[in-house]
Amino acid sequence: MGDRMSSKKKTNGKNNKNIKDNKKRKNRMVIHYSRNLAVLCVIAVLFGIIAYRSLNVYSQEKIIEYPADQSVTGYTVTDNNYVIADGDEHYIEYTFDVRNVRVLWINMSAEAAVDNHFEIDTFMDDKKVEHIITGVGQGQYAEKTYLNHKPINRIRFSTDQDISLESVYIEHLQKTTGGEEGPLRKKMVVLVILLIIVSCWLAKREKLERIISNCENGIKNARVYLKQHPKQILLSALFYVLAGVCGWLLRNIYFVVIRHGAWQWTVKSTIYGVVLGLLGYEIIKYLFITKKRTFEMLFLRCGVILCVGLTLLLPLRLNVSWDDQTHFINAAGASHLQNSTLTIAEEDFYYTCYLGQLKSYSMTEETRLKQILNDPSAQVAETTDEPVLINFRTVIYLPAILVFFFARGLGIPMSAMVVLGRLASALFYLIVIYLGMRHLKSGKMIMAAVALMPGAVFLVSNFNYDYWLIALVAYSIAYLIGEYQHPEKVLTVKDIVLIFGTFLVGILAKPVYIPLLGLAAFLPKEKFKSVKWRRIYRCFFGGVVVLAVIGFAVLIFGGGLGSGDMRGGEGVNAAGQIQYIMANPMKYTGLLLSYLRFQYLNMTMFKAFIVQTAYFWSIPALAMPCLIWLVAVTVLDRRKDDVRPVGCPIKIVVLPLAFISVCCVATALYVTFNEVGAATIEGCQGRYLWPIMTPLFLTLGQIRFLTIPRNEKVERWIESGAMVISVILAGCMLTEFL
Repeated sequence: MGDRMSSKKKTNGKNNKNIKDNKKRKNRMVIHYSRNLAVLCVIAVLFGIIAYRSLNVYSQEKIIEYPADQSVTGYTVTDNNYVIADGDEHYIEYTFDVRNVRVLWINMSAEAAVDNHFEIDTFMDDKKVEHIITGVGQGQYAEKTYLNHKPINRIRFSTDQDISLESVYIEHLQKTTGGEEGPLRKKMVVLVILLIIVSCWLAKREKLERIISNCENGIKNARVYLKQHPKQILLSALFYVLAGVCGWLLRNIYFVVIRHGAWQWTVKSTIYGVVLGLLGYEIIKYLFITKKRTFEMLFLRCGVILCVGLTLLLPLRLNVSWDDQTHFINAAGASHLQNSTLTIAEEDFYYTCYLGQLKSYSMTEETRLKQILNDPSAQVAETTDEPVLINFRTVIYLPAILVFFFARGLGIPMSAMVVLGRLASALFYLIVIYLGMRHLKSGKMIMAAVALMPGAVFLVSNFNYDYWLIALVAYSIAYLIGEYQHPEKVLTVKDIVLIFGTFLVGILAKPVYIPLLGLAAFLPKEKFKSVKWRRIYRCFFGGVVVLAVIGFAVLIFGGGLGSGDMRGGEGVNAAGQIQYIMANPMKYTGLLLSYLRFQYLNMTMFKAFIVQTAYFWSIPALAMPCLIWLVAVTVLDRRKDDVRPVGCPIKIVVLPLAFISVCCVATALYVTFNEVGAATIEGCQGRYLWPIMTPLFLTLGQIRFLTIPRNEKVERWIESGAMVISVILAGCMLTEFL
């Protein structure tokens, strides 16, 4: 009897296993291996071609040539000193073989006592090709002058002053012979082969099958929709065009009627008018047409329109935002996947923040500047003059790096690459903020208001690391607040990884904001599926705190801060400053608190940084409306049921944590940017407060008392009104660049 029972159990077990296997077979997706492999192989080959074109900076090489034949008219020459003699005409002329000259260098033997202005004429035989006015500024030794890269064989320049001339040389490009093109081509072939081998394995995977099938279905559905609804698509496109035109017309009508100005036909004025029209249309659509569209999607669409408009309006040069030349060169250099490598076109754009000629062109002759930057030969020629190092922090430039890499491979001109690089940072910022908003029940309008503040929009639309830091810290804290607002949802490993991972990756740029992660210490016990998981989380959080302390100790006492930033003066010494603070803790504490009270955290600084646009004149009148709007939206964007689950501890500690973060910021600048024992703290800019803004206002928005009841019928009107105010404030900032 026992044997029969055991045999039945075995049979039942086998039957159950067969049933499960049959279910798996039924649920198993059919793999179209040949199709998947073909798609992957095409992608691999295209990527190989793009990578080769992007990394091939060896087709042309820079040649420096000193013209041998010099003739002097109207000067008395003694050694390197050229003194103007009596006579109506005086100039220095150089002749050489026919060259497509890009650059003329004029080098003085001593620093110029005053500004020296030169008139430069280039000739092809006896025909004048170009006339340029340039000069060597006071205190400088040399001037780099860009020519129009046309064939010439004679250069003449003159000045009304006596000069001390060391040398003159020209730069031109010529096709390289041999060099690195061959080895690079072999590397790309090997890369494509490896990608195809990997594709043979990937083509069997169900996830890839699902992705390709979804893309295929999406294309088919798009075709079907285009065939079935051609009128709707045309009408939608027409409405967008009309919105842009209406915005341009209304802007000009306002300018003529209210401001008593003239009708503006400039490109920048048109861009600004189109931006206003599209923003208005998006808000109207949200309010009356697309009822299913969420507020965060409205934020994303309006943010994209604002940032696209701003990147098109910004000057085509560097020194627009703080240290943007450093961040540009870091991103551009990293896109070559090796140290100290740039194209000559990228180096030319880097010089737009230093050379008077390029600065002048960016303001008055942008077409001429684009001709210099978009020189095809300069985009495939290498320069190693600028030191660019790739390290783990290079990841903070990832959006711009990817844009530069693919733009070069696709042959996009340098002037367009600059706009796309700026836009890539802004889009990353907007998308990450959008994803953070999706985790919130309430507080979305607060995030949108902070993210679209004039100073923030300007900052993230330029080359820097701030967009990365602000976006990822805001996402992490929004995700965390969302977990507090959903007490019924059990915290998973994925949630913990996203909260802590995005925060820690975000502060790679500036680790001083680590105290803000203390907001994650107060998750209630209901968020964990068991006591064991709650203990594991506490141990994990404690481990993060310990690692942060060790990291700061290594950074401060292990020489991680280096020697300091020499822009602060010759007396800057990070190690010496730390020793000074350790020896005088009370004195430094008094200095720090006094600085924060009277300079950094006062109302004047707060009003300034919120609308600050670096080296451009900001609009001070915008500051108070921005502050009032931030306070108003923090009070308004709260539902009682949403904020009730958020415990008191997090609301109590947010202010101390924000203050500690500010103290860390100021101390870091004191150590790295100020002379040892300095009596004040220099270099602590208002933009360093932006990463604290979203955590601060979003957490304060969870306070329970004084919640204003909101009717669902008017909810959409409130959200639309909030977006109108935010885009108006940001739109006013755009007028600075018209």
